[in-house]
Amino acid sequence: MTALVMFLVVVSISGIGLALYFWRQLQVGEPKPDSASYISGLKAIMRGQDERAFTSLKEAISIDSENIDGYLQLGNIFRRMNKTEQALEIHLNLTFRHDLAGEEKKEILEALYHDFVSLDDVPSADKAIGEIVELFPGDRWALIQLLASLEKDHKWKEAAVVLKKIDKQTGSDSSDRLALYKVFEGEQLAEGGEPHRARLFFKEAMHIDKSCLASYLAIGDSYYKESRLEDALGYWTKVITMNPDKGQFVFDRLKKGFFEVGRYGEYAEALSNLLISRPDHLTARLELAYFNERKGDLDSAREHFSSAFDDHKGSMLSRLGLYRLNRDAGKKEKAEAVFKQVMKLAVRKEAGDFVCTSCNLHSENMIWLCHRCHAVASFEPVRS
Repeated sequence: MTALVMFLVVVSISGIGLALYFWRQLQVGEPKPDSASYISGLKAIMRGQDERAFTSLKEAISIDSENIDGYLQLGNIFRRMNKTEQALEIHLNLTFRHDLAGEEKKEILEALYHDFVSLDDVPSADKAIGEIVELFPGDRWALIQLLASLEKDHKWKEAAVVLKKIDKQTGSDSSDRLALYKVFEGEQLAEGGEPHRARLFFKEAMHIDKSCLASYLAIGDSYYKESRLEDALGYWTKVITMNPDKGQFVFDRLKKGFFEVGRYGEYAEALSNLLISRPDHLTARLELAYFNERKGDLDSAREHFSSAFDDHKGSMLSRLGLYRLNRDAGKKEKAEAVFKQVMKLAVRKEAGDFVCTSCNLHSENMIWLCHRCHAVASFEPVRS
């Protein structure tokens, strides 16, 4: 989290505290004796003056020990000062109070969550989030934190329940992620020696999201492990027809499978079919060039390398392929011309390009004013 974001978060929290305070005062009708020091403390937090805020808030709670928010803010200051043990002690003591309002319980649990995260106490942080969700089932922030925790613990079934709740709140559609959860569940079953049950989960993932690449790869891999090559090849081939842009993810699998069954030509056919719908697909074009070169069809190989070169000027592999074919064919001048292009491209890649440290924009040349975020002198060299 950047310093600016942290400042905005602190300002937001402090502003909410200040608004709540004035609201409570309106309900009571008369200002409490701690009001001046408490308000001074909140204003100091908003200005980023934690030391001044600490002094004011300490004075406020010494006058009024019922000022829950004063204790909360004091603990948060301790955490920001890397004194999280003291922050945790303050926030834990607040949980023993019996007259807490629902919103106060939530604020205390949120503070405890941040304390435990700072202390790398993951189980306690998860428990704090769980209590918030139990008290406030619709709290989106808590649900998001809970989801992250469940994903980290690989509890995919529980994560799916939480993600659906978030989707319902936000009107989002996380079918792609829910499908991945099913794939992960299936992989756990496969690792546990239940390949048949695993494939049921992979198929369910496909039902949730027809374009879930991971499900097709996983079910194909599962069949391959059982030497069911035809079934494996069937699912891997579907990837090319279903989503040509992701075809490269199955090339190695298809090559291995087709070669094992002795049907080499079908691998080339699968590549050719992909190129019909996506003639500029670099990986498929290069794979077909290599295939033809190994087969001895050098004219076809040269044609594919040339097409790859024309469509992708930055492709080093297409140039190397052309260089090798021209060299082996004794076409010295053509080989030398391509070699110079290879060297020029290699020098540029070795030198690297430049990236904006503010917004991650890449540039081949050094620039001093970012076109995207307008940061000044933010570009640094980065290796390719």
